[in-house]
Amino acid sequence: MRSDLLYYFTLQRGIFGVCPCCGELFRLSDAQVFIRTRPVKDWMDRLNAEDERLGRLEERLEEQKEALREKARVRARLEASKVVRKIDRVFAPRRLNPDDAKTILHPVDFLVFNGMKEGPAIRKLILLDHESRSADRRRLQKSIEQTVSQGRYEWRTLRVDEVGRVKEE
Repeated sequence: MRSDLLYYFTLQRGIFGVCPCCGELFRLSDAQVFIRTRPVKDWMDRLNAEDERLGRLEERLEEQKEALREKARVRARLEASKVVRKIDRVFAPRRLNPDDAKTILHPVDFLVFNGMKEGPAIRKLILLDHESRSADRRRLQKSIEQTVSQGRYEWRTLRVDEVGRVKEE
């Protein structure tokens, strides 16, 4: 008797059908067969419905959690920028992004490509140097300032190829 029942269920698992509504394949053992009226929901149906409900709740919680994380990221960025403004006495007071700056140190401290991180176009090229007490350094700053204001500079575009050779365009 026991082997007959096992054989019966094994056979059902090997028999397939096609749903007349959607055309999807299904196993006969997975089919819910009924005549005219649906069968009364049993514990398995209630368990599956509860599982689906919990799944929907879990999805909503994940969405809410992601929204809260995004709010926290925004808040943390604002807090970090406030802290950086307190520490940074070079770029923050001038409303410059430190990521746009390249450190040179001589003849000027920084070359700032203002707008480089925000978009495809650079708004300004800024030579940023500290105010010096040294007469030589002040003379050098004044010389750079006059050279730029009088337009006595050359603009070249140089490219470095894959071998490392510099080529002028």
